[in-house]
Amino acid sequence: MLMMIGITAPIFLLILLGNIATRAGIIPRESLPGMSRFVLYLALPVLIFHKLTQMDMGQIVDRQYLMVYAIAGIVSFFTIFIISRMISRDSLSFAGLKGMGSAMPNSVFIGFPVALQYFDQPPTQALVMCLLVENIVLFPLALAFMEAREDQGADVKKLLKIMALRLIKNPIIIAVISGVVVSLSGLQLPLFIDHAMRILNGSAAPMALIIIGASLAGTKVTASVKEISLISFGKLLLQPIIALLLVIFVVPDMDHTLKQAVVIFSASPMLSVYPILGSQYGHQVFCSGVLLITTVLAFFSVTMMLGLLSLI
Repeated sequence: MLMMIGITAPIFLLILLGNIATRAGIIPRESLPGMSRFVLYLALPVLIFHKLTQMDMGQIVDRQYLMVYAIAGIVSFFTIFIISRMISRDSLSFAGLKGMGSAMPNSVFIGFPVALQYFDQPPTQALVMCLLVENIVLFPLALAFMEAREDQGADVKKLLKIMALRLIKNPIIIAVISGVVVSLSGLQLPLFIDHAMRILNGSAAPMALIIIGASLAGTKVTASVKEISLISFGKLLLQPIIALLLVIFVVPDMDHTLKQAVVIFSASPMLSVYPILGSQYGHQVFCSGVLLITTVLAFFSVTMMLGLLSLI
């Protein structure tokens, strides 16, 4: 267990450092959008592109991994969604928002840094597959309910337009496609470009963690204990436990490293843009508070899940 804490402690220490630095005025709040864009539009896409150009394309997509990650997310989503509708009597939109919080892991900003600490050679293809499932399966599923109105349901054309624009403009998806194309073509990057990418790659994970902590500074918690407990249960416990059970009993022949990776990514707290998405439906403060609490609780749940990886 001490070894597991040694893996998660540096991750959450950087989050805490970002929070303290922002509260102390060292990191101005006005700089956070620029820092986030640096990670999302430069550091992380370059890292993914660079890793993909060095991989055999046959190693990138694993059907069992995609299935496990998707099922874990879908089950978590509908569990929290149904409880919200049946017990809390939430609207379709609000229940969908809660379901999203329980099903969309922060694979980029927390899952990947944890994987970097856990594995000697972190499987970049695992992150790529997580991003594919999140953008093609989980996000559209949640958005369909969040956009739904009780009397009319969701506007299918609007949903398709939103998803198409999201995929076209997503720098990470662009990096994935570009990396696959370069790898298939057999092109070799010039040595100086390769070295520049290696230098830049090292900035993605620590910067992402600092940004999370900084964005949580000054967050107010308005959600009830019941609501926070429900979403936290779905995101931090239900989803990774489902993934763990699937890799043990349903796909025991799956690559061992990918088994561990899918549990690690599933155990990550909710995506950091959760409050931004919630603001479009009038729930920014609610989502910010939930994000703060689940991120804090994730230190304990992720550490626990890392300990359970010995069962695989």
